[in-house]
Amino acid sequence: MKLYDCYGEETFESLQDQLDRFGENPLYDDVFAEAGLDASEISSWEEFRELPFTKTEDLLADVHENPPEGSLYEPGSMISFTPAGDEQLPVFETPGDLDRYAAVHGEIFDRLGIEPGMRAMVSLSYHGFGTGYLLHRALEDNGVEVIPAGPGEAEQKAETIDKYDVDILWGNPSFALEIAEYGGEVLDVFIGGGEPFTSIPGQRQRVHDAFGDLECAVDYFGLRQAWPVSVECAAEKGLHVIDDYMIAEIIDPDSGEVLPMGERGEVVLTHVDREAGGLLRYRTGDLSMLEEGTSPYVDGSTVMMPKGVFGRTDGQMKIKGVKVYPGGVLLVLAGIDGLSTNYRLRVTRPDNTDHLSLTVEGEADEAELRQELKEQLLITPDEINFVDELEEGPPVVDERY
Repeated sequence: MKLYDCYGEETFESLQDQLDRFGENPLYDDVFAEAGLDASEISSWEEFRELPFTKTEDLLADVHENPPEGSLYEPGSMISFTPAGDEQLPVFETPGDLDRYAAVHGEIFDRLGIEPGMRAMVSLSYHGFGTGYLLHRALEDNGVEVIPAGPGEAEQKAETIDKYDVDILWGNPSFALEIAEYGGEVLDVFIGGGEPFTSIPGQRQRVHDAFGDLECAVDYFGLRQAWPVSVECAAEKGLHVIDDYMIAEIIDPDSGEVLPMGERGEVVLTHVDREAGGLLRYRTGDLSMLEEGTSPYVDGSTVMMPKGVFGRTDGQMKIKGVKVYPGGVLLVLAGIDGLSTNYRLRVTRPDNTDHLSLTVEGEADEAELRQELKEQLLITPDEINFVDELEEGPPVVDERY
């Protein structure tokens, strides 16, 4: 099935309403003008695909031209921020947006077996960026008791989880593993976000093993300005795009061509139902792929990110005709015992043929490392070197030119 067929007619009708709202916005007025389209007359996915992409730079330029909030602001919105280079990009949610979050998460929680009366701890930050606060509200609005713990102090968090019989922990996977060193075996559900989780080989199993008896440990993907995007269900088989709230596309980072299902590329997002701060064909810079999928916990088929987000498109290289995203090396190394996440990729061209060597810090099974790199990068290094300590320098060195 083609990507847009997965979203269905109801989603497209909601998208048309969103495009009408976008058409009244100064930022997106230029986007429609560039495409030669009237926002209110877009009647097919083909026309939607003619709309130009937007980037973080466009959002920042809009803020500079319409200070201090920018044109995506709506009166009465909650204002929080997300880093954007050397600046802070404001993010807005109206009361209606917050109510919509509650409804969206009601479905998400059903898929995870989370019910009213359960107790959750949120260990993400509540200040500035607002992520912890939004997760807190989504839980509380669906009848879940919340302990607003925030980050840090792993031992104290573990004691609180055990003392108050907490059912759900929502936070960074790496910090969850720290908490598990001190306790937390009463937990039933872990929701991981804010950093790579299931895209790191073996990381989900580490969380399961650390807490002992979890019913599920699931990945959650969203940007502060585009939240939520996709979440796993209790089947733990990949992230389901919240397709009645967010349109996800995958494009070739170079050409901007929309890629077929199953091909990896840059994630592009469009809000389907957002009052303030809505995004239109927004290039995230995140690397993923889409597939159609099903689950016993989900009605019908959905658009899925089967491998989560597994890198950034920044620094893309072409080696032996393959597009390689070096940041994926870090995810592989993070999933293999005995290796640090320090590495150096070196590309040379002896005899007019690309030669890729990888130097890593530590010791591990070379065959396992080669296999994981092949799955992540779609290419296997010609040479792998293990060292006790890597010399200082850039992680990627291209000596071909």
